[in-house]
Amino acid sequence: MNKWIDIVLKYPRSMIAFALLITLLMGWNIPKLELEADVKAMLPDDFDIVLSMDEMEDLFGGSELIIMSISSDDVFSNRTLKKIREMTAAVENFPFVDKVVSLTNAVDVKGTEFGFEVGEIIVEFPNTDQEVEQIKDQIRSNELLYGNIVSKDFKSAALIAMLAVSDKSDDDEIIYQAFDKLRQRYENPECIYLAGLPMTRREVAVTMQQDLKTLFPYGIILMIFFLVFSFRSWIGAFLPFVVTIMIVTNTLGFMALLGMKFTFIGLMVPVMLIAVTSSYSIHIISHYFGECARCPDNVAKDSIIRSTLLLLRTPVFLSGLTTLIGFLSLQSHILPPARELGILISFGIGAAFIFSMTFLPAALKVLDYPTHLRKGKPSRILDLALSKWGKYFIRRKTGFLIIIGVIIIGISTGIRKMNVDTNPIYFWDKDSEIRKSNDFIDHYFGGSSQLSILANGDIKSPEFLRKMETLSDYLTAKEQITQVISIVDQLKLMNKAFHSDSIEFKKIPGNREIVAQYLFLYSLTGDPEDLDRFVDYDYRQAQLQARVTELGSAASYHLYLDIKNFIDATFNADEFPSVTGMTAFVGVLADMVVRGQIRSLLISIGLVCLVTAIIFKSMIAGILSIIPLSGAIIIVFGLMGYLGISLDMATVMLSSIMIGVGIDYSIHFLYRFRLEIQNGQSLESAVPETLRTSGKGILYNGISVIIGFSVLLVSGFLPIYFFGFLIVFSIMACLLGALTVMPSILLMIKPAFIYGKKRSPHENLDG
Repeated sequence: MNKWIDIVLKYPRSMIAFALLITLLMGWNIPKLELEADVKAMLPDDFDIVLSMDEMEDLFGGSELIIMSISSDDVFSNRTLKKIREMTAAVENFPFVDKVVSLTNAVDVKGTEFGFEVGEIIVEFPNTDQEVEQIKDQIRSNELLYGNIVSKDFKSAALIAMLAVSDKSDDDEIIYQAFDKLRQRYENPECIYLAGLPMTRREVAVTMQQDLKTLFPYGIILMIFFLVFSFRSWIGAFLPFVVTIMIVTNTLGFMALLGMKFTFIGLMVPVMLIAVTSSYSIHIISHYFGECARCPDNVAKDSIIRSTLLLLRTPVFLSGLTTLIGFLSLQSHILPPARELGILISFGIGAAFIFSMTFLPAALKVLDYPTHLRKGKPSRILDLALSKWGKYFIRRKTGFLIIIGVIIIGISTGIRKMNVDTNPIYFWDKDSEIRKSNDFIDHYFGGSSQLSILANGDIKSPEFLRKMETLSDYLTAKEQITQVISIVDQLKLMNKAFHSDSIEFKKIPGNREIVAQYLFLYSLTGDPEDLDRFVDYDYRQAQLQARVTELGSAASYHLYLDIKNFIDATFNADEFPSVTGMTAFVGVLADMVVRGQIRSLLISIGLVCLVTAIIFKSMIAGILSIIPLSGAIIIVFGLMGYLGISLDMATVMLSSIMIGVGIDYSIHFLYRFRLEIQNGQSLESAVPETLRTSGKGILYNGISVIIGFSVLLVSGFLPIYFFGFLIVFSIMACLLGALTVMPSILLMIKPAFIYGKKRSPHENLDG
C-alpha cells in the first residue's frame, strides 16, 4: 500500500490523465445502449414458458392483439358503423397487422339448402329497429362474437387486430402512432380506447425514456447540494462529483460493451451508482478535511494524504467488499435483468474503490489546501450530540432492546399480507390513460390478455376434438376467463348451420369424414385463413385461445397451475404439452420473483455473515453484524404487507441491496469499537467515542445513500417509486440499527472478539 501511495503522490498528473482517458474510452460506447421494454426479457430465453410462447407463434402466427373499442349511444347507427368500417379497412392495410375482426367484417356460419355458407354478419347497414334486433340475435347466438366484438349491453364495439410476428425494436412505437392517429381521426362524439401488450410495451419505453432524462440529473443535483452543504468547499463538492461521474460513465460503457440493454430494472443503475459508490470518496474527503483542520500549517500535504489513505484503506475496502457481496448475490436470481444489475453495480463498486484510491488522492495532491478549514474551528455540536447519544444507550440499553423487539415482532405480522405482482399494466396508477383503457376493455370485452394451449393429435378425429372440448369447458368455467376459442367452436357452428341452424346439432360432428367435409366446405365459402390461428396445415396441431381479464400475478400463477394440473390429471402428457400466453408468463414470472428473492436473501445474508466473521475472526461478530440488518429487513417486508406494496420486478432486489449497503454501517461500528477497546478504552467509554468518530462517518454515509435513492421517488413507474420509498426507509432502519441496536447488544453480551492485544494509536494509523 505504501508503494502504491508513493506512485500516486509522485505522478499525480499521470494518474489523473490515465483515469480520464479510461473514462473517455469507456464512455465512447454509451451511445450504443438501447432500451428493452419487452416484459419477456425478464426471463431467460431458454426458459420453458418463453420457448413455448415462441413455438406457438411459429405454428399459428403472432398471439399479440390490439383491441380498439368504440363507444356510442347507438353502435348500430349508420354513422358509427361507417366509422367502424373505415377504421377496419385502415387497420387491414397496416403492414404489421395479420388479421382484423370487427362488427362490420365479422362472419357467421349460416345454413343453406346445400349445407352452409360463411357470410358477414352485417351485409348492409340496418335502417330499422327490426333489422338491428335481427343482427343482435345473430350475434347473441354466436359466442365467438358476443362479448368479443360487441359488448353484451350493445353500447360498445371492438375492433380486434391480430398482429404479425416481428422482432423489430421500434415496432411498438410504429404500431402506437398508427392506431393513435386513427383514434384521433375518428373519436368524438364516440369514445375510443386502445389496449394490448404492444401499447403497454410502448408506454414502458416512453416512461423509461422520461425516467432516464430525469432520474440521473436529479440524482446529480441532489448529490451536489449534499456535498456543498456537508463540506462547504468547492473541492469537497467537486471531487466526489467528478469521481461519481467517472464511475457512472465507466459502468454504462461497460454495460454497452457487454451488449446489455436498459430494461425496466436497469433504469435504476445510474441512480444506484450515485447512491452506493459516492460514499467512498466522501469518506476520504471528509477525513482529509478533518486532518487539514487539525494539523499545523507546516505539515506536508503528502503526509496528510498518506495518513488518510492508510487509516481508511481497511474500512473502505471492507465496505466495498460487503457491498459487493450483497449485489453479487443477485447472480443467484433467475431474472436476467436482476443479474445484470448485480454485475453492473459490482463493476461500479470496484471502479469506485480504484478511483478513490488513485484519482482522488492524485487530485488532492495537485489542488490547493482547503485553507478556510484551517482558519476556523470545526463544529463540535454533532460530536457532542453523538457522544450523548452513546451515553444514553449505556443507561437504557435493556429497555430500548425490549421496545425494538416488540416493534419488530408487531410489524412482522404484515409479512403474511404481502402480495406478489409482476403484471406490467400495474406499473402505472389507476388514473393513467393506459390503465383506464385496459380497465374499460377488461370490463366490456373480456380483457386483452390471452392464454394459449397447444393441442397435439388428430384434429379431425371426433375423439380428440371431444378432449379439446373437455378442456375448453374447464377453461370456460373459470371466472377469470371470459372466452375460449378453438377449432372445436368453429366445427360446432358448422354442424349447427348444416342442420338448418338447429341448436341440438351445435356439437362436435359424429365421425372424421363429416369433420373433413365441413372443413372443405368452409374453405370453399369462407376464408381458409380464418382457421390458420387455430389449426396447422396438416391438422396435427391446434391451439385453444382463452381471453383473460387482467389479473394480479399471484392469481395468474394459480390459474396457470390449475390448468396444468387439470391437463396432467385428465389427459396424456403429450396431448396438451404447453400452456402459454402473457397471462401464463406473468404468473410464472411472479413465481420466479419469489424464488429469486428467497434465494438471493439467504445467500447474501449468509455470505455477509461469513465474510464479517472472517474479518473479525469470530462467528459471533458475523452474527452480530446481521442483527440490525435482519431487523430492518423484517420491518420493511412487514411494512410492504400493511401498505399494500407488492413484491415486483423492482422491489424484488430490495433485500440484496439492503444487505449490501446496510451491512457497511454495522461493520464500520464494530471495527472502530474494537479498535477503541484494544487501545485501552472501557466498554462504557468506547461506545460514545465510537459514535463520535466513526458514527459521524456512518451518519454522513447513510444520509448520502438516502439522498441518492430518494431520486427514485420521481420515477414514472410505480414499482420504482415504491422501491425508492422502501430503500430509503430500509437504509434509515439499518443506519439507526447500527447506531442504537449494535451498541446496546455489545454492552449487554460483551463479546470476546472485541478484546485482544492492545495497539497504540500510532500503529493503527500507519498500518
